[in-house]
Amino acid sequence: MVTSGSFGFISYNSRDFLSHVLEEFISDGVFSRAACWFHESLSTEKDHFHCWIEPAKQVDTSKIGDRFVELSEDGSKNSIAVRPRCKSDWCNAYLYGIHDADYLAYKGLTREEVNIVSDEHIYLGDFTVDFQEAENFRFRFCLAPYQRVKSLVMQGLSLEDVYCRLRTPFGQMHAVKVIYYSIKRDLARSHELNCAIEEGIITVEDDDGKSSPFA
Repeated sequence: MVTSGSFGFISYNSRDFLSHVLEEFISDGVFSRAACWFHESLSTEKDHFHCWIEPAKQVDTSKIGDRFVELSEDGSKNSIAVRPRCKSDWCNAYLYGIHDADYLAYKGLTREEVNIVSDEHIYLGDFTVDFQEAENFRFRFCLAPYQRVKSLVMQGLSLEDVYCRLRTPFGQMHAVKVIYYSIKRDLARSHELNCAIEEGIITVEDDDGKSSPFA
């Protein structure tokens, strides 16, 4: 596929090798930015990276694979897998890459049998604005209405700020107000309960039926 738009692929390379090759593409003026998320396999599949690339110019994705060929100690070759149609937008790539639970549920996707190892992720370029864009996408499309309000309450927003953030129509303001204060009451009760348990005022029964302070 020949494209000047962002695209993605899966890499089976080692982190150092993959990062080095991507940096070379950026230095050569072929790519402008790159992000890769490491998925440590818990099944028979190999460990791999999900990669998102922003080209600096038009790129033929069928011709970049040779640069990623890496020889392992046992003589086998590791490289990348590029689909024929591999366009990829940032928000979907990022939220899938980190396996955000709300995003996967929204898309009806099954979580891969992997550990997401954030320390192994690769970000080449400035993604400050992009991270916020992805969080806004997640908030707007992936969370149920109740989850949206709870998320804003947890951030300490006032009811008026919640109205503005949700762009709440006048006809829905009362419902949002009821949910807002219900969540605040539940959080207050939860905090008071935890404090009481920690201070030993309230005890819970263990599996043997013995009352003891919760630890």
